[in-house]
Amino acid sequence: MPTLTESLATLHRIHRQLADLRDRLERGPKQLKAVEANVKKCETDLTQAKDAFKHAKMAGDEKQLQLKSREVKLVDLQAKLNMAQSNKEYQLLKDQIAADKQANSVLADEILEALERLDQLQAAVKTADQNLAKTKEEFNKLRKRVDEQQQGLESEFVRVQAELTAAEALVPEVFRDDYLRLARAMGADCMAPVEGESCGGCFTILSPQVHDLIRRDKPVFCKSCGRLLYLPE
Repeated sequence: MPTLTESLATLHRIHRQLADLRDRLERGPKQLKAVEANVKKCETDLTQAKDAFKHAKMAGDEKQLQLKSREVKLVDLQAKLNMAQSNKEYQLLKDQIAADKQANSVLADEILEALERLDQLQAAVKTADQNLAKTKEEFNKLRKRVDEQQQGLESEFVRVQAELTAAEALVPEVFRDDYLRLARAMGADCMAPVEGESCGGCFTILSPQVHDLIRRDKPVFCKSCGRLLYLPE
């Protein structure tokens, strides 16, 4: 039958092991959640890039239609200019043609800028698509790795939990309820080794009487942090 100090040292080791396993079990899903959020962001980025390209192309197409329509109008004005029957009519048509040519020149420049912008937007769509594919691949690899790790961690957790149950059965019955209540409330922080003259949990200096009780294998709680104290091996 192990001493109380030996039992507490064993229980503390098992509790810390369980806490580590819990942390690792939670870490995988958290990592997956973060990468999944990144996938959704990349999907949003791709949708926005495609929408921007679509709207820019529609606007560019509309400008090209306007330019074609204005060029047809210029041809019509030129024909009317050739058939002008007075100097006044001739001058009015000539001024109108000059103004329309200037407007068409500005519109042509805008179309050229729109085409350059389309090239940039198309490149942005390609980049967003590549980012999404890369992030999805990263997510699938991580999910596979996490799934494999979770199975092993869950098996290990069950094994260590059974080890804890067996170790708890060795705790003296008169003291077991107090221990279990503390373990439920504080988990792995329910115990602490004595480090020199101090509590290993909160580093409070322990009195000689406390040291004496621990050496006599009596259950002792730190008056500062409430942890169960035991002598390390």
